[in-house]
Parts: sequence; C-alpha cells; structure tokens
Amino acid sequence: MKLGRIARFEFAYQLRRPAYWLFFAVLLFVAWSIIQANYVPDARDGWLLLNAPLVIASTTVVAGMLWLFLAASIAGEAASRDISSGLHPLSYSAPVSRFQYLTGRFLAAYALNAGLLLAVPAGMLLGMHWPDVEPEIIGPWRPVAFLLAYLSIALPNAFLATAVQFALVALSGRAVLAYFASLLLFLATMGLSVFMMTVLKQPDLARLFDPIGMIAIVSGLSDIWTTHEVNTRLVGLQPLWLGNRLLWLIVGVTVLGFTFRRFRLAHPAERRRRAKRAKLRAPEPDDAQAPSARLPMISKVAAASRFGARAQWRQLCAATALSLRMLAKGWTVFAPLLAGGLLVCIAIAANMEFMGVPLLPRTEHVLDYLTAALANPGNRLWMVIPLLTVFYAGELVWGERDARMGEITGAMPVREWVFFVARFLALAVLLLAWMVVIGLATVIAQAVLGYRDFEIGLLAKALLGLQWPEYLLFALLALAVQAIVNQKQIGMLLVLVLYGLIAFAPMLGIEHKLLVFGASPAWSYSDIRGFGNSLAPWLAFKAYWFSWALLLAVLAHLLWVRGRESGLRARWQLARTRLTRATVVTAMLAGAAVLGLGAYILYNTHVLNTWQSQADRLARAAAYERQYARYAKLAQPRLAVSTMRVELHPQRRVADIRGSYLLSNAGTQDIETVHVAISTRDGVDTRRVEFDRPATRVRDDAVLGHRIYRLARPLRPGESMQLRYEVVFAPRGFANTGADASIVGNGSWVNAQDVLPTIGYQPGRELREAGDRRTQGLPARPLVPDLDDAAARTGAADETGMQFEAIVGTDGDQVAVAPGNLLGSWREHGRRYFHYASKAPIGTDVQFFSARYAVHRQRCQGVTVEVFHHPAHDGIVAATARSACASLALYSRLFGAYPYDSLHIVENPERDIGAHSEPGQVDYGDGFALLHPATDEGGLDLVTAVVAHEVAHQWWGGQRFRPARVEGIGLLIESMATYSATQVVEDSLGAEQLHAYLSMMREQYQVPRSLAMPPLLRASEQFLNYRKGPLALYALSQYIGRDNVNRALRRLLDAHPPGRTPRATTRDLYRELEAVTPQRYRGVLHDLFAMNAYWEFSATQANASKRADGRWQITLEVKARKFIVDEQGAEQPQPLDEWVEIGVYPGAAKRQENRQVIVGSPLYLAKHHITQARESITIVVPGEPGHAGIDPRSLLVEMRTRDNFADVAR
Repeated sequence: MKLGRIARFEFAYQLRRPAYWLFFAVLLFVAWSIIQANYVPDARDGWLLLNAPLVIASTTVVAGMLWLFLAASIAGEAASRDISSGLHPLSYSAPVSRFQYLTGRFLAAYALNAGLLLAVPAGMLLGMHWPDVEPEIIGPWRPVAFLLAYLSIALPNAFLATAVQFALVALSGRAVLAYFASLLLFLATMGLSVFMMTVLKQPDLARLFDPIGMIAIVSGLSDIWTTHEVNTRLVGLQPLWLGNRLLWLIVGVTVLGFTFRRFRLAHPAERRRRAKRAKLRAPEPDDAQAPSARLPMISKVAAASRFGARAQWRQLCAATALSLRMLAKGWTVFAPLLAGGLLVCIAIAANMEFMGVPLLPRTEHVLDYLTAALANPGNRLWMVIPLLTVFYAGELVWGERDARMGEITGAMPVREWVFFVARFLALAVLLLAWMVVIGLATVIAQAVLGYRDFEIGLLAKALLGLQWPEYLLFALLALAVQAIVNQKQIGMLLVLVLYGLIAFAPMLGIEHKLLVFGASPAWSYSDIRGFGNSLAPWLAFKAYWFSWALLLAVLAHLLWVRGRESGLRARWQLARTRLTRATVVTAMLAGAAVLGLGAYILYNTHVLNTWQSQADRLARAAAYERQYARYAKLAQPRLAVSTMRVELHPQRRVADIRGSYLLSNAGTQDIETVHVAISTRDGVDTRRVEFDRPATRVRDDAVLGHRIYRLARPLRPGESMQLRYEVVFAPRGFANTGADASIVGNGSWVNAQDVLPTIGYQPGRELREAGDRRTQGLPARPLVPDLDDAAARTGAADETGMQFEAIVGTDGDQVAVAPGNLLGSWREHGRRYFHYASKAPIGTDVQFFSARYAVHRQRCQGVTVEVFHHPAHDGIVAATARSACASLALYSRLFGAYPYDSLHIVENPERDIGAHSEPGQVDYGDGFALLHPATDEGGLDLVTAVVAHEVAHQWWGGQRFRPARVEGIGLLIESMATYSATQVVEDSLGAEQLHAYLSMMREQYQVPRSLAMPPLLRASEQFLNYRKGPLALYALSQYIGRDNVNRALRRLLDAHPPGRTPRATTRDLYRELEAVTPQRYRGVLHDLFAMNAYWEFSATQANASKRADGRWQITLEVKARKFIVDEQGAEQPQPLDEWVEIGVYPGAAKRQENRQVIVGSPLYLAKHHITQARESITIVVPGEPGHAGIDPRSLLVEMRTRDNFADVAR
C-alpha cells in the first residue's frame, strides 16, 4: 500500500537523523530534572510520594511543554522536505493521491513524536531511582500510572501538536512555521486558559480549553486533591479531563481535515496563483499583429570600486532593511504583536483588583505584568518573546539559503560583519516594536480603566532601558548560535535548550548569576524608593553578559558561512583570513570587559558580601542547631528595657546604632552564662558588646553568630544588669541577589532584630522543612508543635515585652519613625532627630522607617493616630485614619484598653498590598495605596477592613495576648483579628458593607481546593486562619449573639495576660465559647470548630398563597446533607440534627458575579430544626414573597450556595 510505504519511509528517514536522538536525550534530561529539582524536595518534606500518579502526570505535562518546541522540526520536516529539497516536482507528479501523501507523512510524524515522548517516563524513572533518592519517599510501583499519563496526556497532546504543526507547514511550504504552531499552542495554554481563569472566573472552562494540561492537571488537580489522593488517585480518567481530550482531538481532526481539503500537489507558487488566475488572465495578442518595438541599447556603467566606511554603512542599512522586510512578510510578525498587545490589555484589566476591590492602574504596579527577566522569569507569559526570537533568528540567518540565494548573497562585496550586524539590528528593531506595542497597550488599558496620570517616562525606562536589553542579549545569543552551529534545526534546538537552562537555572541548582547567560539581580521600582540602588548590580551584570555576547558575535562573524564552504574545517581556515586588526581589537576589548566586570562582580559578591549556595545555607543552619540547640532551654535574662540612639544616613547607606539593654533575671535560678546571638548579615559590624559587670567571652563563633559570656558574678533572681552595644550597619556593594535596599536615599526600612544583638538561642535560625532536616541529618519534627504539647505552652523570656526608648536621626528632609510616643523632634547640623518612647511594653521586633513622608495626625479615644505616607499616596489616608479610630474605640470597649498613647500607621517602600502589625505600630506596603474602592460604587471598602484587622492585632497576637505556638495558633491570632474587623465594618459602614466583606471571604470557597483539612482547633493553613476561622466565629455570633461571643473572647484575654503560663491554646477558646453557647447550638459549635464539617443545602421548590388576613403562606421544599471530611479526604456522612436559617425575601432572587446571592431586608428569617434529608417547611409572612431559601446568609460551611434559593411560585 502506497500510504504505508510513504509512512515507513518517512519514519525510517527521520529515525536515522542524529537530531531525533538528540531530542530524545534532551527530553529525558528534562524529565529527570523536573523530578530531581521539583518533586524530590517535596517528597522529602512529606507532601507526596515521589512516584505519585499526579507527579507522573504533571511531569508529563511540563516536559511536554518543552517537547512542543524541541520536536517541531519532526512535523515540519515531514510536511516540507520535498519543497525544501527541491524534489516536489517529482514527488507531486508521482502516482500518489493527496490523501496517501499527507496521511503517510502525518502518521510517520505522529509515530515519531509518540516515540520521542517515551523519553519522559524514562527520564522520570531515572530521576526517581537516582542514587541520592531515599527509598522511603517512593511508593508502591504502579505501571498503570505511567501508562495512563502516556495514553491520556502525551499521545493526545502529540496528536494535536503534530496536527497543527503539520497543517501550517503543509499549507505554507515553510518548515519553520512548525515552531510557530508550537508558539500558538503555548499561547493558548498560557493566554486563553489563564484569561478564562482570571477574567471570566470560570476555572472549569479554563481546564476544558487548556490544550496541553497546565491548568487542568498541574495547577488544577494539585489544588483540590489531598496528599492521600495525590499519592493514590490515578490521573487521566476524570470526566472533565476526558472532555478536554475529546475537545482537542476534535480540533486536531478538524485542522487535519482543513489541511487535506486545501492542500494541492502543485508547486507552491502555482497554488498561490490559482485563485487569482482567472482575474489576472488577459487575451494574448496575435504575434503577427503585435507592433514591433525597439529595445534600448545597453550602455556600460562604470561601477565604483571603493568599499570604505561610508559604503559599508550603506550596505549595513540596506541589509538591515532587507532583513526587516524578510521578517515582516506574512503574518508571523504582526499577528504575535497584535496578540501581545491584546494580552497586555487583558492582563492589566484582569489584575487591577484585589479581593474584588479595584486597584489604581499606576505604572509602578502594571510593570509587574509587562516585564520578565530573561533568567528565572517570574511572568511566564512573556517567555513567548524569547521563544519567538528563536524562530526569528533562525529565519534571519537561514532566509537566503532557504530561498537558494545564499551563494548569490555570499558572493556580494560585503563584509561578514555586515551580514551579522544587519540581522541583529533587524531583530533589535522587531523587539523594539514589541516594547512599543506593549507600552501603547499599557497606556490604552490604563485609559480604559479611567486612569489619566500616565507616566510615559517611567514606562519608557522600564521597557526600553531595562526590558529591551534582556531580549537583545538573547537575540545576540540566538543569532550567534545559529551562525556558529550552521545547522538550522540543531541551532534552534540548541538555543531552546540554552533558554531552558537560562530560565530554569535555579531549579537545576545553578545559583550564581555569573554562570547563567544574561542573568542579573532583579531591578525594582516603587513610588517611594524609585529604582533605589537596584540598578547598579543590574547594570554590572548586564554589561558583563553583553561583553560575552560581543565575543560570541565576533566568533559568529569569523565563522559566518558564505557560498558553498560550510564545513567546519573550511570555515576555520576562512576565519583566519577574517581575523583583521579591528576584529582582534574588538575581541580583546570584549575579553578585557569580561575579565574586568567579572572581577568587579566577584569582588562585590564574594568579598564585600558573602556568597552562599542553598546547600551552604542549609548546612550553616544545621550546624547552628547541632552546636547550640542544647542551650535552648537554658535560663537566660529577660530584655526589660531597650534604649538606643540610631543615626540613619540614607544617602551614605549607613546606620550607626548605639544602645543598651537592661537585662533582668525573672526566673528562680542563678544565671552564670549569657548567650548573645550576633547578626551575620552582610554589612553588619557588631563593634562592641559589653556588660556592666565583669564577664569573659568563652565562645565567639563569628561564622554562626553566637557568643557565650561567663559572668564573674552570677545574675541572681530579681537582679538586673546592663548590656551596651555598638553596631554599624553599612551595606556595601551588592550580593548575587542584588543590593541591600534597607537603607536607601528615600524609603529606608531597618528591622532591629536583623542587625542588633539578641539574647539567647534563636530557634528562628533552625531548619523547619522536613526535607531540609532530612538531608542535613537532623531529627524529624512537625512544622508546628501538637496542640497538646505541654512544653510548647511555657512562656518565652521576652513574652512580657520591654520598655523602649530611641532617638533616631535622619536626613533633614525626611521623617524617621520608630515605636512609641513622639516626645520631641529637633534639627541639628542639618539633620532631623525624633525622640520616641513607649508608654507600655512592646515586643522586641522593633522597626525603623525613614522617608520623605507626609504625616496625617488625628486624635481619637485619647490616642494619637498618625499615618505616615508617601505624599502622592493620599487617596486612602482618610479612610485609614477613620478605620483606626473606629477600631480603637470598639476594641477598647470589647477587649480592654489600648495600652499605648499613639498608633503609627506607616507606608513601607515594598511593592505589596499586605500589612503587618507590631505593638503600637502598623506598616503597609505601598501597593496598599493602590486600593481604590471609590471607583466601585457600592463595592467593598477593603481599606477599612484591612486596617481594622491590623489594629485588632494590638490585642490578638500583640503584646496583650500571646498564645502558645502550637496547632491552632492562627485561629487565636488571624481569625480573631479578622472576626474583630467584621464588627468594625458592620458598626462603621453598615450591614451592606458587612455582607460584601463576608461575601469576599466566602469567595475563597469557590476556588477549587481540597475538602480535607484539619479542624479549626488544629488549623495552621492560611485559608483556615484568614477565611474559615473568621466565618465560623461570625456564624456562631449569629447563632448565640455577638455579645456572647465577645464576652467569651474577653474572658479568654483576661485569663491569659502576658507572662502567665501555660499560654492559651484553642482548647481554652473552645471552652470559653462553649460556656456561652446554649445547649441547642452546641452541635453547631462542635461542627464548626472541633470537626471539619460541611453541609449541602438546596431549595427545590417554593409555593405561596395569599391568606384571608392579607398575609402570605409559603411552603418551601428543601434538601439537606451533612458530612465530615478527615485529613485524608475520606467523607463520612453524618445524621442531620441542625438548626438552619430559613429566609423569605421580596422580589426575585438577585445574583452578583462571583458573590453569594444578594438579598434585601427579609420578610422572615429564623432558624428551623432540620432532621431529614428532605423537608417541607410552611411559613407565614406579612408581605408578598419573591424568593425563599435555606441558609440564605451561608452561615454554615457549604461549597456551593447558588441553589440555596428558589423563586416563589403562586
């Protein structure tokens, strides 16, 4: 059969190519690397088994993403080899049908790709059984997991990709378009699916339309499966995934059908002319009647033979223009540019909100969605530009030779460097066009969102000055590799592999940026800090890599192929003749720059700063624990008073700190030795540590930062002594990760714990992750001690806090902020000084800020509330101060008096929207100032809620209440703060805002996640602490009354003042809540806090009739179910004995996107006792009903609430 012979010939031909087996080796290495770099550490940490089915499936997907580009030449070669080799006149005229020709070639390509993808399971097996992998992290051998991953992921992906690649190449005749087909699929995965997930808020739709499986499997299943499910459940038979496979198989078949219909066994030019032939054909004139015409005589033209600098410049311009025209023809340039601009608009629009609240699309914020470093890119979407560069570089270098014009252009009187530089300039112009399109799309998106303060200068600096060079570096690399390798497909493969190594170097254990082409410390920008000192290291590394790129360009120039001489030996011989004086000087200058800049970078990263690999850091932490953990329980003096003078010099990047500690023995034993932890941070020089009594330094470990002093006279119980210190913090140069930004020209932020001496052994320096402890030979232990761990409930030495006083000096145009009341400020020698002192004890986590702040002051409840903010960020200041005042008033009444005379709310220079609380002080990232609820009429005022949450930490987790660091601590700190904030929102903003706030928190339940969780009493996860915990407390308040819950919380606080042991746990909270809960609601309390319970409610029907007295009688049919999910994911149905709200409301049910059902004032709202799976409830209401429902306010934990209501029928 002809079809079979065609397929066998194609299969055998490509199987003999060395490139095929090179692809196989690369893919095997990639699969091995994914297992070793990603999943071995996770398995050691106990999150999964190394050979879990989901690990196998996810690795298949991720490796398949690289396979898209590695193997594009297989389909491209199969579809275009006849045209590229010039044999198509023969093959197209052979007695073979179009179906046989195309089907044979396609089946061969598909079989080759299917065989190539066998490298993935082979690489996985190699990685799982590598010598350093411990047997205990590998589960039972399950061949079916590999088989399912191959059959349901690899083979369908191979069919789709091969079909699209084959189609584009067959219809165009250009093999390189197979790479472009891979880019289309990459964009479909990273663009279309993410758009559906983030913009449309349709995760199931995103998984269905994900062509490769990144959303459907890698992020989809891993988010919703428990550890037990990850280790045991097979991947590939889930209904949604089967639907995904069917959809994309249909797409692949459709693409092939279209290709078979449009393809013609004719010369490519003939195909393009066929559609136009009838229109262009004109009657031919009769030769006999044709008028004679005289042809002009050809005259000899004297050609100039001068080829100086001017002529070479003109040649360069002409060659650049020609290269640009070659790139710009067709749709391979303009279509991606258009798609890129559209993606920018979508990305900005989709991300200009935080928890449902609009954000100001300021340029500093949108830059995150426009830029991505070449090495280790944070924004994976913009990996598409380097991938396109691989494609364009191949086209530029091989364009003339593919068109069989290479010998002609090679014979032209043009220098080799002109050919190379012209192509680089053309690629640079194309990349510049990308930057311009991205910039224009950004401005358009900002304008559409109503923003008018365009910062064109900043946008130009970021895109043209910082992002464009990233791409230019890679463009030079791609062009140089193509020129040096002189094999188009191998060159593209090599560039792709190099890009993979560059982009994912840290995952492969390559950490130093001098070893990764194009790598550099990241630059950063914020409105307060500007670029700060982040540009200097970035420029140094980029200059270093551009010097290397110049050396590569010189080599490419020397080895540039002209004419028929393409062998390596002939090219080396030609290279000697091209080694002109200018070439040698250029190479020497580039080499000198490499050596000089490399030495400068090494001096900064290894001399001025300490270079440590991840392995070094782990070993150092393990050594600290091994040597000094035996002193963890040793009695140490308590830090009672801290006094210091801080001289901040922002312009010089220096902080000079001198101070003293008053150390007291609050225990019952004599203290003979004092352990002092010294900062090992780069730039910290601890110049003096001395006591006011004789002491001998018996241990000084400068490497691990630990000193031991033996006192000449022991410190008796009740006695005190002074420790005086002098520390200079002066960050120098830059490290491998960049320059230390703690002290900068504007926006300095210094954490005293990072630089000052601290007393005693420091558990925070220990390794916590199970895998890290295992690799370092340390004993295993849980991340968080057990809830009933008695030892963990004992108090720490600093639990009662310390008195604090500081004088902080800074530049004359700045404001310095420290904890405590501002006792005075003055100017001296052109500098400003601020004197702060705390009225009540604070924690030891002291932070200093200095910037050109504007200050908003407001007096409320006897407390001075001060908001220190960037002058341009004044949009949220009033709301921040109002919320702080409302919070202080409410919490002081409910939970006890606020212990300080002032509350500082400080904007820090970091680019985040979060906030952080310490006694007497709250700081928030400058991204928090982006919140712009005014643009969302009737939307959530998140500023008020967040500030109320942080102020609540002055009671919950602050100096007022410090629970035991055991399981459930998050419920006692974060859940309490959030629940307290709900009361501020309700009291100051009203019920509608409260409903919006609660709805925002409940939205997290709509995000796919595993139901397997520990009970709240043992909660440690953020979702449980910030969402489920506060919602459970609010639900309980609606059952037993808000006052009863607050009374229980006040009792908890009063029973556990600072310094009292044992410290509080969630069992103490449960006991207090149980004491105020009526017997009928004890079951709700137990289910919400002691069990991981879920409910399912639905209103199936509601009927109403008007009574004679004018009232309405409603019969509501409901369904109910309750079940408990253990930590392994097993569901256990529970009998129904529930008190559940039933509500009746006027009008039709209303819905708001991504939020719970929005309801007005109820006609009826009361709790009913539900004991059956199906119940009929009859209610009489005073007005005409519109809709009725069960659990209308979603008080109980339910994953889906959209069917809780039913419209009332009459």
